[in-house]
Amino acid sequence: MGTERWMECLARPVANDWRAWLLNEDVAGMIKTWDHMSLITVKGCGHTIPTYCPEAGFEFFHKWLNDSF
Repeated sequence: MGTERWMECLARPVANDWRAWLLNEDVAGMIKTWDHMSLITVKGCGHTIPTYCPEAGFEFFHKWLNDSF
């Protein structure tokens, strides 16, 4: 919540409000996009996503690298 609040304080226009992103047809997390920046969550994970949710972490990284969110 703190990160989202900080990002909103930048007063950038929201390109896409919160929406789900999927892994194996299940909700893996949420994403909100402003112009030129995004906030992405991974459901059920702590700060070390590769440790707690390696499959979702890999998919998140793959989508981020390919700009496919």
